[in-house]
Amino acid sequence: MTNDREVSPAQRNLWILDRLHPGTAAYTVPLFYRIHGDLDVGALERSLNDVVRRHDVLHTVYRVRSGAPRQSVRPAEPLRIAVLDVSGHEDPPVEARRLATEECRRPFDLASGPMLRGLLLRSAPDRYLLCLSLHHIVCDGWSLQVLENELSACYRSWHAGVPPELPPLTEQYADFAEWQTSRLTDPSLRPALEYWRKRLAGVPSPTPLPADRPRPPVWSFAGGHVRFGIEAPVAERIGLLARACRATPFAVLLAAYAALNQMRSGDAAAVIGTPLTGRQHESHYRMIGMFANTVVHRVDLSGAPTFRELVHRARDESRNAMAHRAVPFESLVEELNPVRDPGYNPLFQLMLGYQEVEEDGLVLPECRIAREFGDTGTAKVDLSLSISRDKKSYSGRLEYSSDLYEAATARSMTDQFRTILATATADPTIGIDALGHEPGHATRNS
Repeated sequence: MTNDREVSPAQRNLWILDRLHPGTAAYTVPLFYRIHGDLDVGALERSLNDVVRRHDVLHTVYRVRSGAPRQSVRPAEPLRIAVLDVSGHEDPPVEARRLATEECRRPFDLASGPMLRGLLLRSAPDRYLLCLSLHHIVCDGWSLQVLENELSACYRSWHAGVPPELPPLTEQYADFAEWQTSRLTDPSLRPALEYWRKRLAGVPSPTPLPADRPRPPVWSFAGGHVRFGIEAPVAERIGLLARACRATPFAVLLAAYAALNQMRSGDAAAVIGTPLTGRQHESHYRMIGMFANTVVHRVDLSGAPTFRELVHRARDESRNAMAHRAVPFESLVEELNPVRDPGYNPLFQLMLGYQEVEEDGLVLPECRIAREFGDTGTAKVDLSLSISRDKKSYSGRLEYSSDLYEAATARSMTDQFRTILATATADPTIGIDALGHEPGHATRNS
């Protein structure tokens, strides 16, 4: 017996993308955890099943009804964590990483599920690599914190021989999806739609960006990534400059990313998509689901502003985008109806994600755990910069389309971004046209 429910606009878009590009891992969310200690595998599996049963979206499939996708909530089936012993391999940690990467690149079947898979690689009696893979249609960034917190709480209970007791959920994701869909015809959204229509008028499709190779006629989702850190003195100055400008650290990072784009393209504006949480009620923050929405920042770099002035512009742009974020990105695209092409993303080809990580992540008794990046080998847009901030530092990752860019070019971009931050936060009165150019970077004619 299934319970068919409405899908959210974001889910509908992900379902369409899955139909257009079957088998892609671009919308797989991988979680890798290096575990050192006395792991209770049985408690881990029972805990993961507790989380799956608790959140309907994790035992939901997506079927076509009258030509449109619908959520079909099914009874939760037992989830088994496959355990593979690689201790006999010549290099067990490397082999474990290879198998985990292979697992996270395996496609999902949205029509039959499951939407969450688990694989545990044992490289020694007390050393493991846990790989959890979810499809983006059932989760967003905040969901991963909910998953880690609940998995940790349930594991502690089972490990101690006590059934876990989590506070009951007052609603499920499908309730949010139907509420959000019902609001799409609400007249109160018209002012926000009008704002976006004016703000994004004249945005070229695609936004011209320099690249190493011509844009292919069809987007392949093939991609790579570059990881980098931000030095502690620079991280401290980011916070100081943000406070001086009555802005957030995100506004400083947005200004630096926009400056990088201008240096490499010569454009007087940078069009950058940013994922934001769509959780609007307290109950939403205890739920796993695809709540994320995307807003578009059109940062004005004309007139050779100082970096401080650019931070002010980025701050105001971000505030306006936040004020009008109630419009789902998918509805915005439908309303603006830009030229659609299989070779690029509509409205923007740059993304900037920013996350402040307050929680400790996955915490299991008698175990030391380190979260690792899972590489799906894909890119959703031309360039996607993700910055995470924890209690101690900033870390970054640039995901790039390997259809367009060489790995060396991506690395030069991250080096230049770090240089911009270091230089501009040390002297915010510097003009952005004086921040300098990294030698050897791609140009429009390269």
